[in-house]
Amino acid sequence: MMKRYLMYILFGLAVLPAYSQGITDYYRLPDRVHQYDRLLLKYGGPTVRDRWYVALDGFLTTNRAQLDNSFGGLIESDRIIRAGMGGAIGWSHRERWAVEAGYARMPIQTQVSISNASYPINFRYQTIGDAFMLRGKRRVLSTSGPWLRSGFWLSGGIWVLPNSGQQEGRFSLLGYRYRGRSETPDTLRLVSNTNAASRPTAVAELGAEYNVRLSNSLDLGFSVRKRWGLNPALTTDVRYTVNQSAPQEAQLISRGSGMNYGLTLRYTLAIRRTVPDVLDVQGKPRIR
Repeated sequence: MMKRYLMYILFGLAVLPAYSQGITDYYRLPDRVHQYDRLLLKYGGPTVRDRWYVALDGFLTTNRAQLDNSFGGLIESDRIIRAGMGGAIGWSHRERWAVEAGYARMPIQTQVSISNASYPINFRYQTIGDAFMLRGKRRVLSTSGPWLRSGFWLSGGIWVLPNSGQQEGRFSLLGYRYRGRSETPDTLRLVSNTNAASRPTAVAELGAEYNVRLSNSLDLGFSVRKRWGLNPALTTDVRYTVNQSAPQEAQLISRGSGMNYGLTLRYTLAIRRTVPDVLDVQGKPRIR
């Protein structure tokens, strides 16, 4: 008898919670809206698929012509540092790849320095200055979350600079050198002629950039790039004679090779985002 009463009590304790919950509560599914929001937050939210932007560049360039004969230190090819500006339009895919095309005022220059007893004499010449660029970029390291755009990029590109094909400058110097009081002085003549190439100059570049997201629309980039000129832009021919002896010749060739240190401000024009299918990420449900 006691076993029967104990069984009734246990059965009652098991049935009462089911009645208190109700049949509709027992079979109610979780709120799908809240579940979807939690999954969306877990898997990063919408990501950037494509982005169009414009950029304003400010930079310093270095350039030095190649000299094959200095006439014993009489002439030198100086390194030139010049500031420039440019603009570009770009397209970024998933913040991993980017392509840019732009224009800059970036003339290729050459400078000849003539040594003198008191101070050097400098002659500088340059090309037209127009430069057109096409560049590809790849992000190699991100320093922000999926919603941001900060990180390190590697880039490679090509510049095309039109040339005039005309004479850019000419100079002629005459001097005297005394070897002794009773001797006739030597007559020194130095003649130079600088010409621009008749065809455009191509300049290849490789660079690294760190990009910082300032806001939803603005990015700031710091870049260092190395340039290699593929064909001459300016050619300077120099002739040096002493008295009536055979002239010595030297040539300076400027291809635009050097370094570029830049600061870039980018403004986003349009952006397209992709919202992940978080239900698909979870996979197919298992039937147990």
